[in-house]
Amino acid sequence: MKKLILLLITTLYVQATVYAQEDYAKVVFKSKIYEYKEVEPRTAELGVNRDIIAQIVNLLGDEFYNDVEKKEIVNKAWLALTNPKMFDFVYKDFAVKTIKNWGYKNEKGELVLEPNPYLTEWTISDKEFPYFQLALSKILEYFDLITYGDDADGVKSSFTELKITKNIKFQDPAADDWAYSYLTRVNAELSKKGLVALVTKGYYNIIVCKLEQKQMLTDLFKKLDWDFIQP
Repeated sequence: MKKLILLLITTLYVQATVYAQEDYAKVVFKSKIYEYKEVEPRTAELGVNRDIIAQIVNLLGDEFYNDVEKKEIVNKAWLALTNPKMFDFVYKDFAVKTIKNWGYKNEKGELVLEPNPYLTEWTISDKEFPYFQLALSKILEYFDLITYGDDADGVKSSFTELKITKNIKFQDPAADDWAYSYLTRVNAELSKKGLVALVTKGYYNIIVCKLEQKQMLTDLFKKLDWDFIQP
């Protein structure tokens, strides 16, 4: 118990230090949510556990992050999935930074941000799995382990954001290419390097992994009701 209290105090101190370094002079935190969800997402009941997240992070980030860094990513992701309210409190600055294009500017030129972005997403989500997918994608995207592209040009640009492909030069899309057709051609190039690009069904989250990791990763993501396929 003493160790838990000490860990919480240390975490809050670190967060307070980070806040002190950020310039929030032109930022206003204001929520549009009248009432947040009080219930926490179900995980064990749905067969979702920390080990699933740890394996995903290890497979995608093994060559780019050390053990301490990977553990920190897992800690953040797991807290976001299991307790979005606590996640927004403990990792407030980080939570806000992972939401791209979040907020708007008011008449004073101040940036208005949702103070509890992950709790908001959980509140407006009908079920757990869509929230799990969104939360995990935002965190993995922050660490350049997942990306997004909904057309051919967007896909090509997105590869520069992934750690595994940022130094690979890709061919330009053809005039009639769309996201899936371009990914199919890109995979012909990636396979020569022992890599493969996978994309989510019905959406355009993209990961790139080693060919031998493809099945394991797709199986892990399916446990989050998240289907990644090879175009």
